[in-house]
Amino acid sequence: MSNILQNVLNILVTSVGHVALNPLVTAALLWALTKGPTQLRSQLTTRIAALRDPHKYARVLKALKWCLIAGTTRVVNKQLNHIALNAGRLRSEKARWNWSREVAVITGGCSGIGELVVKRLINKGIRVAVLDIQQLPPSLQGYAGLKFFKCDVTDPSEVYAVAEKIKETMGAPTILINNAGILAAHTILTTSDGYLRKIFDVNVLSNWYTTKAFLPDMLRHNKGHIVTIASTASFISVAGLADYTATKAAILSFHEALNQELKHHYNSPSVLTTSIHPNWVRTPLIAPVEEALKKRGSAVIEPTAVADAVVGRIISCSGGQVVLPNSVSKVSLLRGLPNWLQESLRSGVSKTIYSSVK
Repeated sequence: MSNILQNVLNILVTSVGHVALNPLVTAALLWALTKGPTQLRSQLTTRIAALRDPHKYARVLKALKWCLIAGTTRVVNKQLNHIALNAGRLRSEKARWNWSREVAVITGGCSGIGELVVKRLINKGIRVAVLDIQQLPPSLQGYAGLKFFKCDVTDPSEVYAVAEKIKETMGAPTILINNAGILAAHTILTTSDGYLRKIFDVNVLSNWYTTKAFLPDMLRHNKGHIVTIASTASFISVAGLADYTATKAAILSFHEALNQELKHHYNSPSVLTTSIHPNWVRTPLIAPVEEALKKRGSAVIEPTAVADAVVGRIISCSGGQVVLPNSVSKVSLLRGLPNWLQESLRSGVSKTIYSSVK
């Protein structure tokens, strides 16, 4: 019951925040209270007791003005971010995309978030090539637009060979989703050398191999979309997950450099890039620490929310950086905070994770 009440409270707080920072709402209220028809202002002061007190009325106006400034700043910032991550374009390029003719490649598409993404892409009419070392699950079998390619994405020669098969049988892919990833909680000293190599091969180096395999065709047609499944761990390092957070910071750096090369080296403004940064996702991987995370107020989201965000961004035909849930979207500012505050924030998460690796 406490969890239900907490969820309801979170929804209410979020909703109030959205309304308060909506410039259309605050501007309309300011206009109604200061410039609106006399009859309207009279009705407002009659129904709202606080407006009949001159001091409270002044405070309400001041609060509305600050909310208007903050809300307008947020909207402008969002648009500038969109323009910056879409080669200076404000509009999307939906006219260039025909979903029944597009081919998407996804790594690690046989389970978890990847499986959910595959189903959503298929439902949109997009043909999908799934690369995975696992066998295709029964839930993905029988789809006419889906082809499975058993592939170890940590082996570059295998990736390049499979890429040629995909191009021969399905055509040149226009969408690449680098989703494959692994995670296990352990300290630096208890991480085996073999696992350390494996996690960097899967979480980082595979992104290089798939991009090298499929980007050239996108450049040739100046059309494509590369999606990187990163994490909020790209921005914050914690005890017990040193290897994982290092890989997620690495693929964010890779993703940002790719975006810059597309802009300045290849002059391919219509090859889009998107990085997805989910916070804690409800999977078996976090089961040992889920309750502890909830107690300290950390947001735990469903895998469906991540899949919806990935496919939604693809269908929007625009690039970007998506942090999930939106309530932790300012995590990227962490590195700019004073060291004492950074350490305090990292310690809070580290204590929770450490309880699962003792």
